[in-house]
Amino acid sequence: MSTDTKQTKHRITGALNFLLSQKKDDLSVRQLSVMMACVKKKQTVRGLAAALGISRPAVTRAVDKLEEAGLMERTRDTTDNRSVDLTLTKSGVQFAANFS
Repeated sequence: MSTDTKQTKHRITGALNFLLSQKKDDLSVRQLSVMMACVKKKQTVRGLAAALGISRPAVTRAVDKLEEAGLMERTRDTTDNRSVDLTLTKSGVQFAANFS
């Protein structure tokens, strides 16, 4: 298991423990996984799907919910208009800080 994968699993575990302690149940494990994978760098739907072992539509649905919650945003890649970058918003970064 790579170091990045171990760190991501550690952050997800921390996130779940935090949510349980706060009695928050509005984010799914998949949404948290997508979010935590974007903590260190911007991602793409294709890259997240490959990294997390889930389908691109599943990533898209998770990102849709995270966008609605104000935790993530999509931006057009400036070098490739076909690609969309996924990044955490300021609120998303603050939220994710609880899990590192």
